[in-house]
Amino acid sequence: MLNKSTEKPIVLIVCNFYLPGYKSGGGLRTIVHMVERFKEKYDFRLIARDHDGDNVPYNSVKINDWNDVDGTKVFYLSKDKVKLSKLRELIFEVNPQIIYTNSVFSTLTIFLLTLRRLKFINKIPIILAPEGELSDGALQLKAGKKKAFNAFAKTAGLYRDIIWKVTAEPEKFETERFKGSGGEIHIAPNMPSKSIFEDYRQELKPLKTVGRAKMIFLSRYMRKKNFKWLLENLQGIEGHLEIDIIGPLEDEKYWAETQKVIKHLPPNIEVNYRGHILHEEVPATLFEYNFFVLPTLGENFGHVFVEALAVGCPLLISDRTPWTNLESRQIGWDVPLEESAKWVEKINYCISLDNITYTKLSANARSFAADWLADPEIEESTLRVLQIGLKMAQPS
Repeated sequence: MLNKSTEKPIVLIVCNFYLPGYKSGGGLRTIVHMVERFKEKYDFRLIARDHDGDNVPYNSVKINDWNDVDGTKVFYLSKDKVKLSKLRELIFEVNPQIIYTNSVFSTLTIFLLTLRRLKFINKIPIILAPEGELSDGALQLKAGKKKAFNAFAKTAGLYRDIIWKVTAEPEKFETERFKGSGGEIHIAPNMPSKSIFEDYRQELKPLKTVGRAKMIFLSRYMRKKNFKWLLENLQGIEGHLEIDIIGPLEDEKYWAETQKVIKHLPPNIEVNYRGHILHEEVPATLFEYNFFVLPTLGENFGHVFVEALAVGCPLLISDRTPWTNLESRQIGWDVPLEESAKWVEKINYCISLDNITYTKLSANARSFAADWLADPEIEESTLRVLQIGLKMAQPS
C-alpha cells in the first residue's frame, strides 16, 4: 500500500489507447506528454486496450499483464477482459489517489463511473477530460446513442462529484451544457511536447512559388474532420493547389464519398492520399509543406495545430477550435464553415504569395509556437487540476 507521507501520489489513467499506439490522435498524445512531464511528481499507472484502434493486438507488449513503458507501468487489456470485474480488480490492485480518464463515451469510462456510483470501488476522485467529444460536431455522430446514454448517466448520477478537465472556454460551455448539475469544471490546455523540431531552420523550408501552394491535411480521416466539404466548395481556385492527406482512414465510407469528389476536381487541384505515418515522423513531414488545412467540425485542442505552427506551417482551419484570431497574429486563418467563399478567397491568397511574404508568415508561425510551448502556465494549469483531485482524496 502507498505510504502517502514518503511516496509519490498514484494516478491511475484509464484510456482506450496508449503507446506504442500512434493512430488515435490527440487524446493519446496528451496522456503521453502528461506522463513525460509529471512522472517525477506522480506515480502514473495506465490501463489501456491492447491495440491502436484497429483491433490488431500489439505484438511488442505483454497482453493482460503489466508492462514497463518508459518507466511507467501499463496494463493492456484484451477485448475479452474489458469487463467491470477486471477493471475493479485492477483498481483495487493499484489503489490510486486519483483516476484520470479521457473519454466520456468509451466503455472503460462508463464502467469506471458505474463502479464508483455503485460503490464497488472506493470513492476515488475522478478527473474526466472529454477531449472534444462534447462539441456539436462530435455529438452529431451517433447522436441517438449519445443522447440516450447521457440521459441515463444523469439519472443514475454517474457525473456526480466528477472533476472535468477542459481545454478552453468553448469546451467548458459544451461540458456545462452536457453534464447538467454536479461536478466542477477546470480549464487546462492539453499537454504538448516541451519542444517541437528543435533543429528548425527557416531557410530550409520549401520555396513558395507564386501561383502554387502545397497544403497538408494531417489527421485521422473521419467525418468530423470535414475534408469532403472543403473539396465540394473549391469553385474558383486560381492557380495550382496541391493537398496531401496523411492519416489513418478511420471512416472508409466517408473516404469512398471523398474519392468520388476528388475524381471530379479540375486539373489545377491535386489531392493525394499518402497513407499514415508514425508520430515521430510528423514534424519533419509537416515541415515540407507550405500550409496546414483542416476544416474541422470541432476540436477541443488540436496537437497537430501546434506541431504545424512549430515547423513554420501557417494554419487554414475552421473557427470551431480554441485557435482563433490567427490572421491578426499573422500565423494563418480561422474561417467559419458558413462562409465557403471566404475559404476559396484565403486559398487563392495562399496560392498568390511570393516566397518573401510567405517566409514572414512561416517565421511568425514558428515564433508563436515556440513562445506558446515555453509558457509555464501550460504545465501549471494541469498540475492544478491534479492537485484538486489529490486534495479531494485526502481524508477530511
